[in-house]
Amino acid sequence: MGNIIFESHSPICNIDAVIEADENTYYLYLMTSPETGVNILRALWICNRRPAPDTFDPESMAGGKAPMMPKSNLAPLHPATGLDMYPEKISCCWFDSGNGVAIFYAGRLLCAIPPYAGLHDFPGFSLFAKGQTRYAWEMPADKNFEERCKGLATFWDKIQSDDSWPEIQEENLRVIEQFYGGEHEKYYAIDGGKFPLKALAQGRKNGVLYGITLGVSQFAMPRAEAVFGSHYVECNRIELGFAAQQNHEPLMQMMFSVMSDVARMPWTERDFLWHGHTFDFTNIRGFSAIVLINPAYIQGMECPQWRRFIGNRVNMLWLVPITAQELEYLRENGIAEMLKRCPDVTHLHIFEGRPKFSLH
Repeated sequence: MGNIIFESHSPICNIDAVIEADENTYYLYLMTSPETGVNILRALWICNRRPAPDTFDPESMAGGKAPMMPKSNLAPLHPATGLDMYPEKISCCWFDSGNGVAIFYAGRLLCAIPPYAGLHDFPGFSLFAKGQTRYAWEMPADKNFEERCKGLATFWDKIQSDDSWPEIQEENLRVIEQFYGGEHEKYYAIDGGKFPLKALAQGRKNGVLYGITLGVSQFAMPRAEAVFGSHYVECNRIELGFAAQQNHEPLMQMMFSVMSDVARMPWTERDFLWHGHTFDFTNIRGFSAIVLINPAYIQGMECPQWRRFIGNRVNMLWLVPITAQELEYLRENGIAEMLKRCPDVTHLHIFEGRPKFSLH
């Protein structure tokens, strides 16, 4: 086991970034935090500390040692004799999804494990790598990725500043109240009083009660970039909503509690939520699960009109209770086929106390 020379905790996920030095190499690891049980999620070679072997040597991994990079995969600027780093020159910036990190050395981008690492065995980028190996890929030739990494510091400085939440809160309430057609009735904090701040605003219109979150979209969802690829800026940020006819008002407080939990799920589970996703929920008599519905896929379904957040679209996900039979149909046929079974799809998101789909 080597020496840990640098570590940082993700601001929004239970992940630590750790740089470990042994006699041969430096490696960057992303690990689950000790309170959740230490587990290595990602490993990235940074550089060799001594002369590289001519070819990859599997025996060098004996005893759990991290492998050295062979000469053929060293970038020209990697010293032939290896190199050592000074911990005080190391800094990092986390990606806005909280599950990826960029490491800087004396202000220069040294290596990075972006949010899409793991896709197609991609481990991350290192300044000292050449080509693509399972331990590190060379830095992209264009400067877009480097500029993105450098911009992360600005994002976190802004989002953690004292005036950030009041601005986000004001803008989101403006959009929500525009959707309600009047002022919101109730406001609930759903963040436990700590960063990141999130809330929920209740309102009503046309005999329907609504609860809509604000602040969830401050951060990109983990894994969204890996799943949606170059379209991730259209799919990585969400707000949540629940709607019900006014005679079901006693249901709202329970559903607001559910929404509070769901609003944390992407970052506690390091995953993403999207149209057609489900989770078990049996607390409403006659229903067995919740399905998430995105109005972007249903022409004519109502939705608050958020502005893009730092260039990313904000997506609405309505929480819709479904029965055990509907859940089974969804699992067998998919959300697109199931939506064809809804007689009034534009009002699918409004809970009326009965099933929404005709499956017979």
